[in-house]
Amino acid sequence: MTTLIQLDKFADKWFYKQIKRRGFAVEKKFYFWRKRGPLFDILWSEIIGGGESLRIFVTIACPWVDDPIAGEFVQFPIIDQLIGGTLSDRFPEVMFAGNMFKVKTKEDIETSLKQILALIDGRVVPWLNSVNSYEAYMQYVGRCGFHPDPEYREKIKQGIAIGFQREPYG
Repeated sequence: MTTLIQLDKFADKWFYKQIKRRGFAVEKKFYFWRKRGPLFDILWSEIIGGGESLRIFVTIACPWVDDPIAGEFVQFPIIDQLIGGTLSDRFPEVMFAGNMFKVKTKEDIETSLKQILALIDGRVVPWLNSVNSYEAYMQYVGRCGFHPDPEYREKIKQGIAIGFQREPYG
């Protein structure tokens, strides 16, 4: 059975250095983020299956949705997913049928971390970079299982618009 603490110790040997090379900060055990204008690109993880599998979630958060005046997170690290999904070899076309990465043995962990980096490079970073405007962000709201009521959808629109006005991307 592998825990996030054990995985963290293993990842600290080389994986975190690779994550940082891709522009992400390591916030805590298997929680990574980077800031682009008003947006935070976030990868967060959980151990499932009795410690045998790792699941990685990919999301883009905008603190301006929760606080349109100051643009600050209500909580950080954030794990809410307004847009995004689960990391897989089909992400972002399929966002909620993600891979479960094996972490039962050291060999499993090594293989899985290499697969994760390949998916981050080939799937995640291109998608994150494509969400670079108010319009691009809003095209994902309401997809992938998150269907806000009209009042909350309007709050999202206003918050994202204010964020891009105050913190231009690029």
